[in-house]
Amino acid sequence: MKNLKFLLVLLLIINFSCRDKEIDNPIKDWFQDPPVSPVTQTIKTVVPVGYAASLVVMDMKGYKSTNTKSVQEKSSKILYVDTNIDYPYKFKGDTYGEMIIAYVQTDTNTALVSVFFTDMDIISGNFELQNVIAFPVVIDNINKKITAVYASMDINLGADLFDIDLTQEETTESLGKLNNQAITDNSDVEIAVTQDAWIIEIFHNDTYDNLLDDNFKISGGQQAIAVEDFETESSAGVLQMAMINVDFSSECIENPTSGYVFMQDIEVESSTNNTEIVFGHVFYEFTPSCDGQILVDIATGNFIFAIGSRLDLDLI
Repeated sequence: MKNLKFLLVLLLIINFSCRDKEIDNPIKDWFQDPPVSPVTQTIKTVVPVGYAASLVVMDMKGYKSTNTKSVQEKSSKILYVDTNIDYPYKFKGDTYGEMIIAYVQTDTNTALVSVFFTDMDIISGNFELQNVIAFPVVIDNINKKITAVYASMDINLGADLFDIDLTQEETTESLGKLNNQAITDNSDVEIAVTQDAWIIEIFHNDTYDNLLDDNFKISGGQQAIAVEDFETESSAGVLQMAMINVDFSSECIENPTSGYVFMQDIEVESSTNNTEIVFGHVFYEFTPSCDGQILVDIATGNFIFAIGSRLDLDLI
C-alpha cells in the first residue's frame, strides 16, 4: 500500500509538471548536458598562441621554417606564416588565412610578441584583421621549455554577445551610446565582459627546428559575464572556467589527452510567460583516447545526469 501511494504521488507530480511546462518530459527539460563550447574555444585560441611562441623562438635561434618568411623591421622582426603549409592545428571553422607575428627580443631568452590572424579574400580584395593578441615569451633552458602567458579582458556593449573582439572604433561608438542614453531607457541592451589568463608551456624536446613534436601544457582560467534585453525579456549569465595541466600536441588534434577542466555556469532567463534557471558545476577530464570527446567526472545542478558522459569537443 505504501508503495502504491508513493507511485500515485509521483505520477501526480509529473502530471502537474507536464501541465505547467506543457512538455512531455519534465526531466529532459530541467536537466541537460553542461556546456563544452567554452573549452573548445579556449583550446582553439591558446594552441595557435603556443605555436606562434615556438616560431618566435625558432627564429631567435636562427632556424628557418618552410611556411614562414622572416623580415627585419628596425628593432623588431616580422614573421609571415602561411597556415596552408605545414600548419598542424587546423580546427573546425577557423579561417586564419595568414598568421603575422611581430616580436621584439628583449634579451637572449625573452621576447615580447604580437600575433595577428588574418582572413583574406583574394577575389574581392578584402582584408580583415582578426584576434590581435600580445604576450611575453620566455625560454627556460633548464626545464627545456618555452612559456607564453596570454591574458586579455574584453568589454562589449553592442549587438552581439558572441563576438567580443572589438576594434577601437567599435569600442568608442559603443561607449558613446552608453554615455548618451540611460540603460533603463534602452529596449535592447547587451553587455558582455570576458577575462582570460592562460599559461602555455611548450616542451620542444630539444628540437627547436621541429614544431611538430612540441607538447603543450595549458593552465589558467576564464570568466565571462553577460546581460541582455532589459525591456522585453531579460537574461543574465556568469560562466567561470579553469584548466589544470591540459596536455595537447599535434599527435592528436581532436582533443587534449590529459588534464582537467572545472566549470561553473549560472544562467537566468525571464519573460512575461516563463522563467528558466540553469545552475551547475562540472568537473571534466581529458583522456588518452583520441576520439574528440571530454569526460564528465563530476556534475551538480542541471548537469547532474551527465555524470559519466563523454561529450563532443567538435574541434575538427
